[in-house]
Amino acid sequence: MITSDHLEAYGKMIKQLRLFRQMSQAQLAEEAGLRVATISDIEAGKANFNINTLIRISAALKCEIEIILTPVK
Repeated sequence: MITSDHLEAYGKMIKQLRLFRQMSQAQLAEEAGLRVATISDIEAGKANFNINTLIRISAALKCEIEIILTPVK
């Protein structure tokens, strides 16, 4: 089961990858075909998301899904 701790960790990793790629939330949202509010909520750990959203975000960030699912230390 995915907990709020998991969502926060995934959101933190997505944000770190986005910043590493020097992308704004708006740029990531456009590349992934999502709304900026959705990216914001995911990064804040406030939104549950499905595998399709994860695939779209990882493709936009040009990274493997496994990287997003790796806990941030």
